Amino acid sequence: MLFFANTGVMSQPVDKSNYYSLTNTQLFAHNHMQRETKRIDPYDVSSGTGVLGRMTDILGKEGSNIGSFSVDRFSVALIGKPGGSDAPMIVDRRGVPQVYLDDTRASLSKLHNITSPDTGIFAETWSSALMDSIGTNDLLSSELEGLTTQVEFPSNYIGDTLETVSRLIATRDVRGADVDTFYVETFGFDTHSDVEEALNNLFSGINDAIFSFSEEMKALDVWNNVTLIQTSDFARTLNPNGGDGTDHAWGGNYFMMGGSVRGGQILGEYPEDITDDGPLALSRGRMIPTTPWDTVFGGIASWLGIG
Repeated sequence: MLFFANTGVMSQPVDKSNYYSLTNTQLFAHNHMQRETKRIDPYDVSSGTGVLGRMTDILGKEGSNIGSFSVDRFSVALIGKPGGSDAPMIVDRRGVPQVYLDDTRASLSKLHNITSPDTGIFAETWSSALMDSIGTNDLLSSELEGLTTQVEFPSNYIGDTLETVSRLIATRDVRGADVDTFYVETFGFDTHSDVEEALNNLFSGINDAIFSFSEEMKALDVWNNVTLIQTSDFARTLNPNGGDGTDHAWGGNYFMMGGSVRGGQILGEYPEDITDDGPLALSRGRMIPTTPWDTVFGGIASWLGIG
């Protein structure tokens, strides 16, 4: 495991005098900073795409078969350019959601095969996408049915999520996947009150889930081929508020782990002066980041063989 110090969303290097005018992303807002952390495209060069999606576009063009999964929600992080790679599949944290087609399944297949001279390309594309989605769902449901992990995972949200990711990784050969990308989330860190109690509970659950995940990857003999990176929209203020909590900040500290990660180190620079007089400190201990997310994901891209 390694850590990234004072990392965050950045458009370019800034200081206290110009950070507001030179940062394209709206700061301290969950929705804007979450989106940019997933996209890492502050100048909208590839609008509507995410950092992992653009990577898999390149890998796909080089001949790799890509699996892309988001757990419990859509994430722009996995979206590539139109036509570049397949859309990611959204799965439930407890597995692949069941599709209840009942007696309509045979009718869908017949309707899909009906074509007339005036059939539109949009209708054909939609129909093909629907049938492909049903086929993929059937394949994954069949492969995951009865498939259990070798390691017990904790019974919490992130534990269920990483257990499902582990089971999907175990099906990689059947799916013919050369590279898999996954996006997962956990929640509860908007600690505007009672931060100490909240973090003690959250960290305990996350630690147990990540430990189980790493042990399962080792049991599958793929730990050296797995990298897990933790991101967030922003850090929290170093100075507390009146409710024993913390508020929205900017630069924070994050971690990355995996069998090929050169752990035991901290990359980036932690601020030397965290008082309001420090060169990187805004009000109440909000730090201007010095390590941008594109630098962090650049290392992952290099590990994947993307020049």
